[in-house]
Amino acid sequence: MPIPINDTAFEYLLARAGLAPTDAEKAELKTVCAGIAAMAECVRKPRGRMAEPALTFGFAEEDLQ
Repeated sequence: MPIPINDTAFEYLLARAGLAPTDAEKAELKTVCAGIAAMAECVRKPRGRMAEPALTFGFAEEDLQ
């Protein structure tokens, strides 16, 4: 599980992205930081061919007519 982001790093990332959210928006964004970090870790790992099933097609013969 990712380590929760501290306020200094969070403010730095917002400034670097050019964002100026309200305090309420910041609080909401901070609640999803750990989930985004976990998702980023999954994306950076090597995956097999079946990780992208949308790239395979299973047409039946009648679909091709």
